[in-house]
Amino acid sequence: MTGFKAFRYYIALKLHFTKDKFNVFENKGHIKGSYSAFEARNDKYLFEKLARKFPKDQDIIQFIVANLSIGNDNIIYGMEEAEENYIQWQKRKQSITHTFLNDINTIQLESEKNNYNLDQIINCTLNQFPYIIKLYLGKLICMESIVILNDFVPMIARWKEEPSLMLLENDILRIEKLKGFVKYDRNKIEKQVNEFLTTIY
Repeated sequence: MTGFKAFRYYIALKLHFTKDKFNVFENKGHIKGSYSAFEARNDKYLFEKLARKFPKDQDIIQFIVANLSIGNDNIIYGMEEAEENYIQWQKRKQSITHTFLNDINTIQLESEKNNYNLDQIINCTLNQFPYIIKLYLGKLICMESIVILNDFVPMIARWKEEPSLMLLENDILRIEKLKGFVKYDRNKIEKQVNEFLTTIY
């Protein structure tokens, strides 16, 4: 791993999480940018330091994703916070089924408490944000759980077309773009999702 390669990973992934038309999986991370331009950067040594810390491609990609997916693009300047984000991301990945099932339980309990149906949970109703977004913004559930649930109950595409959610368009885009990085066993989760949907309906 070199500082230049770390820089290119950072730029490609930043474009992925911030630009609707750019998909790092489709273009295989191809971006413009020369080595000479990188050499002229005042902060190149920070990317070189990052490359030394994460010499494996997969590790540095995961580190960058862990931060850009939650809107922290200040990775190389705030390493302590970025490392904590990475640790939490790794924990969620390693127990993704458990995390998702806990979050589904939270959604169900909070919905029952407020007497919300599925429409109120995942859609904009009466100019109110979808309840699932409120739970995410309140840090009661994680974005990976929204990504997984969206595979069973598509909602993110509708959110992007909803004018009342314009203030959250960056958050929604990051959730949508996280999809390719969230790996889970569908067979382990599908039964619980179906039970959840039956209860909520």
